[in-house]
Amino acid sequence: MLRRVAELLCLSCLVLCGARASAQPPVPIEQEPAHRLVLQNANVRVFDVWLPPGEDSLWHVHRHDGISVRLADATIADQPEHGQAETFRLRRGAVAFGATPTARTHRVRNVGETTFHNIYIELLADSRVAEDRAAAAASDRRVEFENDRVRALRRILAPGESTAMHTHASNGVAVLVTPGRLEISSPDAAVRTSDVSAGAVQWIDSGTAHSLKNVGDAPIEIVDIEPR
Repeated sequence: MLRRVAELLCLSCLVLCGARASAQPPVPIEQEPAHRLVLQNANVRVFDVWLPPGEDSLWHVHRHDGISVRLADATIADQPEHGQAETFRLRRGAVAFGATPTARTHRVRNVGETTFHNIYIELLADSRVAEDRAAAAASDRRVEFENDRVRALRRILAPGESTAMHTHASNGVAVLVTPGRLEISSPDAAVRTSDVSAGAVQWIDSGTAHSLKNVGDAPIEIVDIEPR
């Protein structure tokens, strides 16, 4: 009898704890602990998202369109506020766009065996500038995704490979998908070398001119996100 009472008490405790967890009020994305704000201006907010295996994010609210660059293979369960969770297998380097015509509340659980690591870029404002679309398409960057809100372009530099001196026609965020060592040259012949890590981000103003050279011993992969 006493054992039965103890079991019922434990069950009641679990139910109450679950109710409290499900009743957690949604927070703005910038208050969700797995989302670390790493860059912000009038056009974008950039979050470095990090969720270890077995962990859940808080319920949080998205109010802007956004685009993600995956930094690791991972498996997640994405649960909307009113609906069933859906499982996604994510691939390192993949780009995914999410439209948010109305506020979206959800939480994410890492159901895989690897850390969910993601760069998430909120698109805050229209940042269009005049550009030569034909020239952009013909550059050494491959268009990965494009719509009326954003364009994503991928560049991979082998060890020792360099780009020509080029000018960015659009504002954008450069996301390093892989680590490495980059030599960056400007038109005035100034040169700087940087050790870059996976997940590093850099805002690029339209009109920026430079060339890049991979002076490391492994390929470097960069995804440029250009808001519109």
